[in-house]
Amino acid sequence: MNVTNDTPFVDGLALGMGPDRKPCLAVLLKATFRMPDGADGTLASAADEQLPIAASDEFFKGDVTGSIRLESDVVPFKPRADVVLVGRAYAPGGKPVAALDVALRVGRVQQAIRVFGDRRWVFPTRMVMVPTMSNPEPFTEMPLVYERAFGGFDHKGKGWCAQNHIGQGFIGKKTRESVDGKALPNLEDPRQLIRSWDDQPAPVGFGFYGRSWQPRATLTGQAINDLDPEFGLPADYDFGFNNGAHPSLQVPGYLAGNEEVELRHLTPDGYRRFRLPGLRPDIALHVYDEASSEAESDEVPDPAERPSHRHPLTAHLDTLVFLPDEGVFYQVWRGMYPLPSLSLDTIAGIDLRVA
Repeated sequence: MNVTNDTPFVDGLALGMGPDRKPCLAVLLKATFRMPDGADGTLASAADEQLPIAASDEFFKGDVTGSIRLESDVVPFKPRADVVLVGRAYAPGGKPVAALDVALRVGRVQQAIRVFGDRRWVFPTRMVMVPTMSNPEPFTEMPLVYERAFGGFDHKGKGWCAQNHIGQGFIGKKTRESVDGKALPNLEDPRQLIRSWDDQPAPVGFGFYGRSWQPRATLTGQAINDLDPEFGLPADYDFGFNNGAHPSLQVPGYLAGNEEVELRHLTPDGYRRFRLPGLRPDIALHVYDEASSEAESDEVPDPAERPSHRHPLTAHLDTLVFLPDEGVFYQVWRGMYPLPSLSLDTIAGIDLRVA
Protein backbone atom coordinates (compact mmCIF):
# COMPACT_ATOMS: atom_id res chain seq x y z
CA MET A 1 0.00 0.00 0.00
CA ASN A 2 1.40 3.35 -1.07
CA VAL A 3 1.00 6.39 1.23
CA THR A 4 1.52 9.84 -0.30
CA ASN A 5 1.67 12.53 2.37
CA ASP A 6 1.97 15.97 0.76
CA THR A 7 1.72 17.78 4.10
CA PRO A 8 4.36 18.80 6.67
CA PHE A 9 2.49 16.70 9.21
CA VAL A 10 2.55 13.10 10.46
CA ASP A 11 0.19 10.36 9.31
CA GLY A 12 -0.89 7.09 10.85
CA LEU A 13 -3.45 4.29 10.68
CA ALA A 14 -5.80 2.61 13.15
CA LEU A 15 -7.75 -0.59 12.56
CA GLY A 16 -10.71 -1.52 14.70
CA MET A 17 -14.45 -1.36 15.25
CA GLY A 18 -16.17 1.55 13.52
CA PRO A 19 -19.32 3.40 14.58
CA ASP A 20 -21.47 0.80 12.81
CA ARG A 21 -19.75 -1.85 14.99
CA LYS A 22 -18.06 -3.31 11.91
CA PRO A 23 -14.38 -3.29 10.85
CA CYS A 24 -13.01 0.06 9.74
CA LEU A 25 -9.76 1.77 8.83
CA ALA A 26 -9.03 5.19 10.30
CA VAL A 27 -6.48 7.45 8.62
CA LEU A 28 -4.89 9.89 11.06
CA LEU A 29 -3.21 13.21 10.36
CA LYS A 30 -1.42 14.77 13.34
CA ALA A 31 -0.24 18.38 13.10
CA THR A 32 1.91 20.22 15.64
CA PHE A 33 1.80 24.03 15.77
CA ARG A 34 3.72 26.76 17.55
CA MET A 35 1.72 28.51 20.24
CA PRO A 36 1.76 32.23 19.40
CA ASP A 37 2.93 34.73 22.00
CA GLY A 38 0.78 37.64 23.09
CA ALA A 39 -2.93 38.33 23.02
CA ASP A 40 -3.60 39.74 19.56
CA GLY A 41 -5.41 36.74 18.10
CA THR A 42 -2.53 35.69 15.86
CA LEU A 43 -3.07 32.63 13.66
CA ALA A 44 -0.96 29.65 14.78
CA SER A 45 1.65 28.28 12.36
CA ALA A 46 3.23 24.85 11.90
CA ALA A 47 6.03 23.88 14.28
CA ASP A 48 9.46 22.98 12.93
CA GLU A 49 9.41 19.69 14.84
CA GLN A 50 6.32 17.52 14.43
CA LEU A 51 5.28 15.22 17.26
CA PRO A 52 4.89 11.57 16.21
CA ILE A 53 1.71 9.52 16.32
CA ALA A 54 1.48 8.20 19.90
CA ALA A 55 1.04 4.43 19.74
CA SER A 56 0.54 4.06 23.51
CA ASP A 57 -0.24 6.12 26.58
CA GLU A 58 2.52 8.14 28.27
CA PHE A 59 2.32 8.50 32.07
CA PHE A 60 3.80 11.18 34.31
CA LYS A 61 5.31 8.58 36.62
CA GLY A 62 6.21 6.18 33.83
CA ASP A 63 3.42 3.69 34.59
CA VAL A 64 -0.27 3.43 35.49
CA THR A 65 0.36 4.56 39.08
CA GLY A 66 0.47 8.13 37.73
CA SER A 67 -1.87 10.22 35.66
CA ILE A 68 -1.77 10.11 31.87
CA ARG A 69 0.39 12.80 30.28
CA LEU A 70 -0.44 11.99 26.66
CA GLU A 71 -2.95 9.40 25.50
CA SER A 72 -2.54 7.11 22.50
CA ASP A 73 -3.69 8.56 19.17
CA VAL A 74 -4.38 5.11 17.74
CA VAL A 75 -8.13 4.60 18.07
CA PRO A 76 -10.44 4.08 15.07
CA PHE A 77 -13.26 6.40 16.14
CA LYS A 78 -14.09 9.18 18.62
CA PRO A 79 -17.74 10.31 18.80
CA ARG A 80 -16.71 13.71 20.21
CA ALA A 81 -13.65 15.98 20.18
CA ASP A 82 -11.17 15.99 23.06
CA VAL A 83 -9.74 19.29 24.32
CA VAL A 84 -6.77 18.74 26.64
CA LEU A 85 -4.08 20.88 28.25
CA VAL A 86 -0.95 19.48 29.87
CA GLY A 87 0.84 22.11 31.92
CA ARG A 88 1.09 24.23 35.04
CA ALA A 89 -0.55 27.20 36.74
CA TYR A 90 1.63 30.31 37.01
CA ALA A 91 1.22 33.08 39.57
CA PRO A 92 1.11 36.59 38.03
CA GLY A 93 4.58 38.08 37.73
CA GLY A 94 6.08 35.07 39.50
CA LYS A 95 4.96 36.46 42.88
CA PRO A 96 3.65 33.86 45.38
CA VAL A 97 -0.13 33.59 45.78
CA ALA A 98 -2.33 31.49 48.06
CA ALA A 99 -4.97 30.86 45.39
CA LEU A 100 -5.39 31.57 41.69
CA ASP A 101 -8.03 30.98 38.98
CA VAL A 102 -6.76 29.53 35.70
CA ALA A 103 -8.87 29.09 32.57
CA LEU A 104 -8.85 27.56 29.11
CA ARG A 105 -11.26 28.50 26.34
CA VAL A 106 -11.54 27.04 22.84
CA GLY A 107 -14.39 28.71 20.98
CA ARG A 108 -17.46 28.24 23.18
CA VAL A 109 -15.89 25.46 25.25
CA GLN A 110 -14.27 26.62 28.46
CA GLN A 111 -13.05 25.34 31.80
CA ALA A 112 -11.92 27.27 34.87
CA ILE A 113 -10.06 25.82 37.86
CA ARG A 114 -9.24 27.42 41.20
CA VAL A 115 -5.73 26.50 42.25
CA PHE A 116 -4.88 26.55 45.96
CA GLY A 117 -1.57 26.21 47.71
CA ASP A 118 -1.08 23.12 49.86
CA ARG A 119 -3.72 22.79 52.62
CA ARG A 120 -4.72 20.18 55.16
CA TRP A 121 -7.65 19.28 57.36
CA VAL A 122 -6.81 20.05 60.99
CA PHE A 123 -8.52 19.79 64.37
CA PRO A 124 -7.47 22.97 66.21
CA THR A 125 -7.98 21.42 69.67
CA ARG A 126 -8.77 18.03 71.16
CA MET A 127 -12.28 19.23 71.98
CA VAL A 128 -13.18 20.25 68.43
CA MET A 129 -15.24 17.57 66.66
CA VAL A 130 -15.27 19.09 63.13
CA PRO A 131 -12.02 19.89 61.30
CA THR A 132 -11.08 23.15 59.61
CA MET A 133 -8.83 23.87 56.65
CA SER A 134 -5.33 25.19 57.18
CA ASN A 135 -4.41 28.34 55.27
CA PRO A 136 -3.08 27.67 51.75
CA GLU A 137 0.69 27.84 51.45
CA PRO A 138 1.84 30.41 48.85
CA PHE A 139 3.04 29.08 45.50
CA THR A 140 4.37 30.45 42.22
CA GLU A 141 3.77 27.36 40.05
CA MET A 142 1.49 24.36 40.40
CA PRO A 143 1.35 21.20 38.22
CA LEU A 144 -2.15 20.72 36.81
CA VAL A 145 -2.31 16.97 37.33
CA TYR A 146 -5.06 14.76 38.72
CA GLU A 147 -2.82 13.79 41.63
CA ARG A 148 -3.67 17.28 42.92
CA ALA A 149 -7.42 17.11 42.18
CA PHE A 150 -10.08 15.72 44.52
CA GLY A 151 -9.97 11.95 44.86
CA GLY A 152 -7.62 9.23 46.03
CA PHE A 153 -7.79 6.52 48.71
CA ASP A 154 -8.63 6.84 52.38
CA HIS A 155 -6.73 3.86 53.74
CA LYS A 156 -7.68 4.55 57.35
CA GLY A 157 -11.31 5.13 56.42
CA LYS A 158 -11.31 2.18 54.01
CA GLY A 159 -12.76 4.03 51.04
CA TRP A 160 -11.74 5.40 47.66
CA CYS A 161 -12.92 7.84 45.01
CA ALA A 162 -14.25 6.06 41.92
CA GLN A 163 -13.84 9.23 39.80
CA ASN A 164 -10.13 9.69 40.51
CA HIS A 165 -8.05 6.95 42.09
CA ILE A 166 -4.87 9.03 42.40
CA GLY A 167 -6.13 12.36 43.77
CA GLN A 168 -6.17 13.72 47.30
CA GLY A 169 -8.77 14.84 49.81
CA PHE A 170 -11.21 11.93 49.65
CA ILE A 171 -12.66 11.05 53.07
CA GLY A 172 -14.05 7.55 53.42
CA LYS A 173 -14.83 7.76 57.12
CA LYS A 174 -15.31 10.95 59.12
CA THR A 175 -13.12 10.24 62.14
CA ARG A 176 -10.31 12.25 63.68
CA GLU A 177 -7.85 9.44 62.99
CA SER A 178 -8.78 9.30 59.31
CA VAL A 179 -9.03 13.04 58.63
CA ASP A 180 -6.54 14.92 60.81
CA GLY A 181 -3.65 16.10 58.63
CA LYS A 182 -5.20 14.84 55.38
CA ALA A 183 -4.21 16.92 52.36
CA LEU A 184 -6.93 18.82 50.53
CA PRO A 185 -6.92 19.03 46.75
CA ASN A 186 -5.00 21.86 45.10
CA LEU A 187 -7.41 21.94 42.14
CA GLU A 188 -11.11 22.73 42.62
CA ASP A 189 -14.11 23.84 40.63
CA PRO A 190 -14.74 27.51 41.53
CA ARG A 191 -18.48 26.77 41.36
CA GLN A 192 -18.28 23.82 43.76
CA LEU A 193 -15.63 24.59 46.34
CA ILE A 194 -15.08 22.30 49.30
CA ARG A 195 -16.60 23.89 52.39
CA SER A 196 -16.77 20.98 54.85
CA TRP A 197 -15.59 17.41 55.25
CA ASP A 198 -19.01 16.28 53.96
CA ASP A 199 -18.26 17.60 50.47
CA GLN A 200 -17.21 15.19 47.72
CA PRO A 201 -17.00 17.20 44.47
CA ALA A 202 -16.22 15.78 41.08
CA PRO A 203 -12.48 16.07 40.29
CA VAL A 204 -11.48 18.85 37.90
CA GLY A 205 -8.59 19.07 35.48
CA PHE A 206 -7.44 19.87 31.98
CA GLY A 207 -5.56 16.61 31.36
CA PHE A 208 -6.43 13.18 29.99
CA TYR A 209 -8.90 11.34 32.23
CA GLY A 210 -8.06 7.90 33.60
CA ARG A 211 -9.46 4.90 31.69
CA SER A 212 -10.38 3.12 34.94
CA TRP A 213 -12.15 6.13 36.47
CA GLN A 214 -15.85 6.82 36.46
CA PRO A 215 -17.76 7.72 34.38
CA ARG A 216 -15.30 6.64 31.66
CA ALA A 217 -14.80 3.08 32.92
CA THR A 218 -18.52 2.27 32.66
CA LEU A 219 -18.44 3.02 28.93
CA THR A 220 -16.51 -0.20 28.25
CA GLY A 221 -19.85 -2.00 28.62
CA GLN A 222 -21.44 -4.30 31.16
CA ALA A 223 -22.69 -7.09 28.87
CA ILE A 224 -19.69 -9.34 29.46
CA ASN A 225 -21.75 -12.40 28.51
CA ASP A 226 -22.58 -10.90 25.12
CA LEU A 227 -19.23 -10.19 23.43
CA ASP A 228 -18.75 -9.23 19.82
CA PRO A 229 -17.20 -12.29 18.09
CA GLU A 230 -14.75 -10.22 16.01
CA PHE A 231 -13.62 -7.53 18.45
CA GLY A 232 -14.29 -9.17 21.82
CA LEU A 233 -16.11 -6.09 23.13
CA PRO A 234 -19.39 -6.13 25.07
CA ALA A 235 -22.53 -5.52 23.00
CA ASP A 236 -23.17 -2.31 24.99
CA TYR A 237 -19.65 -0.92 24.52
CA ASP A 238 -19.90 2.88 24.23
CA PHE A 239 -17.50 4.56 21.79
CA GLY A 240 -17.31 7.48 24.19
CA PHE A 241 -14.69 5.39 26.01
CA ASN A 242 -12.29 6.43 23.24
CA ASN A 243 -12.61 10.07 24.30
CA GLY A 244 -9.93 10.81 26.88
CA ALA A 245 -10.53 14.46 27.79
CA HIS A 246 -12.12 15.50 31.07
CA PRO A 247 -15.91 15.04 30.63
CA SER A 248 -16.44 18.82 30.66
CA LEU A 249 -13.90 19.28 27.84
CA GLN A 250 -15.42 16.87 25.32
CA VAL A 251 -16.98 18.67 22.36
CA PRO A 252 -20.08 17.23 20.61
CA GLY A 253 -19.96 17.61 16.85
CA TYR A 254 -16.14 17.92 16.73
CA LEU A 255 -14.09 21.09 16.25
CA ALA A 256 -14.10 23.37 13.22
CA GLY A 257 -10.38 24.03 13.53
CA ASN A 258 -10.52 27.84 13.37
CA GLU A 259 -11.68 28.53 16.94
CA GLU A 260 -10.26 31.31 19.07
CA VAL A 261 -8.19 30.12 22.04
CA GLU A 262 -7.60 31.82 25.39
CA LEU A 263 -5.24 30.72 28.17
CA ARG A 264 -5.25 32.52 31.52
CA HIS A 265 -2.39 31.99 33.99
CA LEU A 266 -1.31 28.86 32.13
CA THR A 267 1.91 30.47 30.87
CA PRO A 268 4.49 32.60 32.74
CA ASP A 269 3.32 35.72 30.84
CA GLY A 270 -0.21 35.24 32.18
CA TYR A 271 -2.40 35.45 29.09
CA ARG A 272 -2.47 34.14 25.53
CA ARG A 273 -5.09 34.62 22.85
CA PHE A 274 -4.72 33.20 19.35
CA ARG A 275 -6.65 31.35 16.70
CA LEU A 276 -6.41 27.76 15.50
CA PRO A 277 -5.01 27.60 11.95
CA GLY A 278 -8.22 26.52 10.22
CA LEU A 279 -6.62 23.86 8.03
CA ARG A 280 -8.84 21.40 6.15
CA PRO A 281 -7.23 18.05 5.42
CA ASP A 282 -7.94 16.35 2.11
CA ILE A 283 -7.63 12.61 2.80
CA ALA A 284 -8.49 9.99 0.20
CA LEU A 285 -8.10 6.27 -0.21
CA HIS A 286 -7.38 4.42 -3.43
CA VAL A 287 -9.62 1.37 -3.18
CA TYR A 288 -9.30 -1.65 -5.42
CA ASP A 289 -12.33 -2.18 -7.65
CA GLU A 290 -14.45 -5.12 -6.53
CA ALA A 291 -14.25 -6.87 -9.88
CA SER A 292 -10.46 -6.83 -9.79
CA SER A 293 -10.41 -8.55 -6.41
CA GLU A 294 -12.26 -11.59 -7.77
CA ALA A 295 -9.39 -13.37 -9.42
CA GLU A 296 -10.44 -16.04 -11.92
CA SER A 297 -7.19 -17.95 -11.52
CA ASP A 298 -4.75 -18.89 -8.80
CA GLU A 299 -2.28 -16.36 -10.12
CA VAL A 300 -1.69 -13.45 -7.71
CA PRO A 301 -2.16 -10.19 -9.63
CA ASP A 302 0.44 -7.43 -9.52
CA PRO A 303 -0.99 -4.73 -7.17
CA ALA A 304 0.31 -2.02 -9.50
CA GLU A 305 -1.86 -3.41 -12.31
CA ARG A 306 -5.09 -3.79 -10.37
CA PRO A 307 -7.64 -1.04 -11.14
CA SER A 308 -8.72 1.16 -8.24
CA HIS A 309 -10.81 4.25 -7.61
CA ARG A 310 -10.31 7.31 -5.41
CA HIS A 311 -12.53 7.51 -2.33
CA PRO A 312 -12.45 10.81 -0.34
CA LEU A 313 -12.77 10.56 3.44
CA THR A 314 -14.46 13.01 5.76
CA ALA A 315 -11.80 13.97 8.31
CA HIS A 316 -12.99 15.12 11.74
CA LEU A 317 -10.82 17.19 14.05
CA ASP A 318 -11.34 15.14 17.21
CA THR A 319 -8.22 15.84 19.30
CA LEU A 320 -6.68 19.13 20.41
CA VAL A 321 -3.89 19.05 22.98
CA PHE A 322 -2.08 22.11 24.35
CA LEU A 323 1.47 21.84 25.74
CA PRO A 324 2.15 25.42 26.90
CA ASP A 325 5.44 24.64 28.63
CA GLU A 326 6.75 23.28 25.32
CA GLY A 327 5.25 26.21 23.42
CA VAL A 328 3.22 23.97 21.09
CA PHE A 329 -0.14 22.30 20.59
CA TYR A 330 -1.24 19.50 18.31
CA GLN A 331 -4.37 18.53 16.43
CA VAL A 332 -5.46 15.11 15.16
CA TRP A 333 -7.90 14.60 12.29
CA ARG A 334 -9.43 11.15 11.73
CA GLY A 335 -11.08 9.88 8.56
CA MET A 336 -12.80 6.49 8.57
CA TYR A 337 -13.53 3.89 5.90
CA PRO A 338 -15.54 0.65 6.39
CA LEU A 339 -13.71 -2.58 5.61
CA PRO A 340 -15.01 -6.06 4.81
CA SER A 341 -12.58 -7.45 7.41
CA LEU A 342 -9.68 -6.35 9.59
CA SER A 343 -7.34 -6.38 6.61
CA LEU A 344 -5.93 -3.76 4.26
CA ASP A 345 -6.11 -6.03 1.20
CA THR A 346 -8.73 -3.80 -0.45
CA ILE A 347 -6.70 -0.59 -0.06
CA ALA A 348 -4.28 0.36 -2.83
CA GLY A 349 -3.03 3.62 -1.33
CA ILE A 350 -3.66 6.78 0.68
CA ASP A 351 -3.26 10.44 -0.27
CA LEU A 352 -3.04 13.25 2.30
CA ARG A 353 -3.08 16.99 1.59
CA VAL A 354 -4.21 20.14 3.41
CA ALA A 355 -6.13 23.14 2.12
